[in-house]
Amino acid sequence: MVYDRSLYSRTCSRRRLLKGVAGSAVCGVLGGMRPSLAQGRAVRIGVLLPLTGDAEGISAQMWAGVEAGIAQLNATGGVLGRRVEAVYRDSEAHPNNLAQHCLELVDTEQVVAMIGPFIAASRKFASRHLAELGIPLVNATNHEGRFCHPNLFTLGPTPAQDVAPLVAHVDGGTGRNYFLVGSYPSWQNSMFRQSRFRIGDHGGHVLGQALTDVGETDFEPILKWISHTDAEVVLFCIPRMNGPLFIQQANRMGLLDRLTFAWIGFNEMHHEVLATMERERVITCSSFVMSDETPEVRHFVGRVQKSRSATFPVTYYAHNHASAVAALGEAWTKAGEVSGTAALETLPGLSFSGANGIITIDAESHHCSLNLSIARGSAEHLEIIKRLGSVGAEAGCTL
Repeated sequence: MVYDRSLYSRTCSRRRLLKGVAGSAVCGVLGGMRPSLAQGRAVRIGVLLPLTGDAEGISAQMWAGVEAGIAQLNATGGVLGRRVEAVYRDSEAHPNNLAQHCLELVDTEQVVAMIGPFIAASRKFASRHLAELGIPLVNATNHEGRFCHPNLFTLGPTPAQDVAPLVAHVDGGTGRNYFLVGSYPSWQNSMFRQSRFRIGDHGGHVLGQALTDVGETDFEPILKWISHTDAEVVLFCIPRMNGPLFIQQANRMGLLDRLTFAWIGFNEMHHEVLATMERERVITCSSFVMSDETPEVRHFVGRVQKSRSATFPVTYYAHNHASAVAALGEAWTKAGEVSGTAALETLPGLSFSGANGIITIDAESHHCSLNLSIARGSAEHLEIIKRLGSVGAEAGCTL
């Protein structure tokens, strides 16, 4: 089976997203709004998405999650009787123009909070810039931790949440031989350094590490290297859409029966383009699994697919970004005021409901506990094999 980018056209049309941003800065919320919503000025949340670059699928997930979160708020009366809207900007997958975007969103669009962006450098840059503007930034993508800032609140998993439980499960307490594979972003260097300690704690060994350029499509040289070692587990993280190529090429080289693939960030978008035997060799740790049969998850999946399509793969990216909206809504409601200052004062220590349980923002690090599960690919879907409950971020920093 060969990876086909057209499979992702139904999750996100870059032209559609860019047209929506250019044509109307404020995106109307999907779903009906209650007539009781106040007719005054809406609560505006700025959202930074990587609309250009090679993160189309991730952009679609982030967008769908934000829309679902806002629709849920508006369906229950908005925030303090005011409807909520999202104002989108292209973060361009780099921080070069973020200062301009942040200033425009705050001064011109009058947003009172920001969600995003995707990459680590942009997250750090935006939080520092927004501090000057008195606006909180809620980030909801995987990251390396080790960075705390008064204006940053993160719902994305740290290595303590998406690596440590995965290593513990794969090892089973016995220690195994690992080979680490990732793409070039600096956060993965930090993530893999932390991963080595987790592997060592279980008596395991790292036999090699390779970091490719973002967008790499030829993994056969790395796979040949791995095949010449005694590695039992490949711990890898390729968050964009080239990850399935790694598994497919490993399959063609006959490595699936020999190796366990512990994939950090594996989700339903990846799962749907792999063959059954390829899916079954992948295991991950995730803060949301679409096939979860609990009523809250089924309700969330239904809301997202109703607004997108019946075949839209709802991933942890969508869930975490919907949770970012929920956190802001809860903070403003608790404060009794909608403003950047009110959110900055109320978000630390806040507990609120995500689709799969209670999420708590640590008051000292502004990193979140997450409800995690070990999941494995199967013939039909990514399926939960072990629920871990709430796991702390172990951010590695405090304010």
